[in-house]
Amino acid sequence: MTFRQFFVLLLLAAVLGLLLNTVSPNRIPWIGNYRNLSSGEGPIVPPDAQEGDPPFVDINQAQMEFELGLATFVDARDREEFVCGTIPGSVNVPFEYLPEGDLVPYFDSAFGGISRDKALVVFCSGEECDLSLHLARNLRQYGYTNVLIFFGGAREWEKFGLEVERRAECAD
Repeated sequence: MTFRQFFVLLLLAAVLGLLLNTVSPNRIPWIGNYRNLSSGEGPIVPPDAQEGDPPFVDINQAQMEFELGLATFVDARDREEFVCGTIPGSVNVPFEYLPEGDLVPYFDSAFGGISRDKALVVFCSGEECDLSLHLARNLRQYGYTNVLIFFGGAREWEKFGLEVERRAECAD
């Protein structure tokens, strides 16, 4: 292969990649409000976290998962808080109102039967709320293998100026 052939193949690969990104439903935006992902702040970890808990992610990783559509976001708060401000597209699984008994049918219904190895980012209000920690532990117990906890939650999400979804039925 000559240098010219290599260059042409490289150029074609770049053009093909750009075209695929343009038509992909999970495309990466050309222009975004990105922060420096190496800010070094790190994830917020609650004092009652235990060894073996699902990993905690910071705002940068949560935003990346959201922007790339890699994960399903799960809001562990009650319905009233959920409708009054959540991460767009989140699924509401209020930890305090989980049904008794086997939760498999409940989780299957809530998540629309997604694969148990799909990434789930569980969150609630923020640092004072441990519902996300408890729900994440339950999800792992029921076989969800790729559970992440965004302990900064909806408050940190909004604090960084990221989009928040408020439903029409919100009283505020």
